[in-house]
Amino acid sequence: MMGNETALLKADNLCRTDPINKVMLVKFASCLIYSGDRIVLSGSSGSGKSVFCRMLALLDQPDQGSITFNEQLVKPVDIPHYRSRVAYIRQRPVLLRGTVQENLVFPFALRINRERRFDPEKIARFLAVIDKPDSFLQKNAADLSGGERQLVCLLRVLQLDPVILLLDEPTSALDVDMAMQVELLINKWMQLHDETRAYVWISHDEQQKKRVGRQVWHMNAGVLTTGVA
Repeated sequence: MMGNETALLKADNLCRTDPINKVMLVKFASCLIYSGDRIVLSGSSGSGKSVFCRMLALLDQPDQGSITFNEQLVKPVDIPHYRSRVAYIRQRPVLLRGTVQENLVFPFALRINRERRFDPEKIARFLAVIDKPDSFLQKNAADLSGGERQLVCLLRVLQLDPVILLLDEPTSALDVDMAMQVELLINKWMQLHDETRAYVWISHDEQQKKRVGRQVWHMNAGVLTTGVA
């Protein structure tokens, strides 16, 4: 955060309760996310980190509270566009049948992206960062390793130029080499946009937290504490 810069995203008093056992999963969580923020979200398993990030992405609706993006209150009608700008990357990658390239082209068939076109040059630049040849695009998604699947899911999102990434332990099931490739790819995305983007990264890896985080937020029993590392 610099000076009086306006936040990209502001969340006010977000709450969510488990609909089955009525336990409050996230309690009045508020935060500000600015251009260039590299935030690590820390906390024990079950503390509410994933629920909070899914609420920020509006994949799970808050029971109460509000989200403001680029100084505009996000209303229900805005959610499809909002999700294209604030993107959630889940822990377990999900790909479609077909080749890597078919998976990357798929988002451009969606209504929200109908004015956009697949850019092979952009993908080639990302592939160079992780030392993948162009032939990688022709591999069948079913033949990819778990790490390669996560890289493809990440590429599928990054090519659409989101403003904020919400990263839900994207490397927790990967070996060290693949985890580093994910980190390289996200760092490249930040650099390509001159640090005008931001991310919140859930991680339990202490060394990774030091590499990817400039701020650390903590979640404890649904209570969010924000601060600077």
